[in-house]
Amino acid sequence: MGRLDEFFKSLGEKRRKRSELDVLEEIEGLIGIGEIEQAVELIGDIEGESNRFLALRMILRSVMERLTELKRSEGEADTGLENMRETVKTLIPLVNSLINPRYRAILLGDLAVLFYHLNDELNGDIALRTAINLAKESADIIRDILMGLVNAGLLRKAGYAMKMVREPEKLDVVLVHLAEMFYRAGDVRRAKLIIEHISNPFHRAMALYYLAEVEGERNREEALKILDAAFKIADKVEDPDARFELMLKLYDLKYALLGKALTLEDILSRREAPPQ
Repeated sequence: MGRLDEFFKSLGEKRRKRSELDVLEEIEGLIGIGEIEQAVELIGDIEGESNRFLALRMILRSVMERLTELKRSEGEADTGLENMRETVKTLIPLVNSLINPRYRAILLGDLAVLFYHLNDELNGDIALRTAINLAKESADIIRDILMGLVNAGLLRKAGYAMKMVREPEKLDVVLVHLAEMFYRAGDVRRAKLIIEHISNPFHRAMALYYLAEVEGERNREEALKILDAAFKIADKVEDPDARFELMLKLYDLKYALLGKALTLEDILSRREAPPQ
């Protein structure tokens, strides 16, 4: 009978074991009713890296939403923020348990933003530094980390993160994308701040090219002014092939804005700019 008991016990355990999808759905449900701590406790029931990443990201986003609500309510803000700070700290080992560096980098970037909003600059800096180091081979992750900081209004920390990127060329490509995105959304101030951090003259001129391209749909005169600034920066590009490629793009856009056709003679002559 002892073996039969063990058999039926093990059978019952197998039946009771839920799929990770069920666990994710329960976590989502708990988050929906504000039971974040209970949702965190269920992370241990998930073994798959991708599923654990999804669960942690859902929880982190929920914490950010809850944090925003707490800051709006004066009465329960102090106690609620302290509880939130402790909850966020419990997520650190869970995030660091992930092996995939991309997953960890993304989640640590989210954690950094949370810590900064909780006025925990030390843990925020540690999380941000680790996220940037883990994302060193992935320009798209660096972009997402910077976007998280910028969207959260943490421009100073975004600048701090930029300085930590070891490959300036890779960072410049990301910054060009961000500058265009903000300018297209009408946030000229942030776009200009980002361009100031672009170190390579080729990429800085390309950022201005994209801004002029966007502005050409709104204000031709302003677009031409932006292009003139791009021409001046393009002169500083040392690689002759890269400079020629850049000048060609700038000429092409400027002629298009002026309603003129760019000719082979214009390209070969490398004139400073077409007459306006």
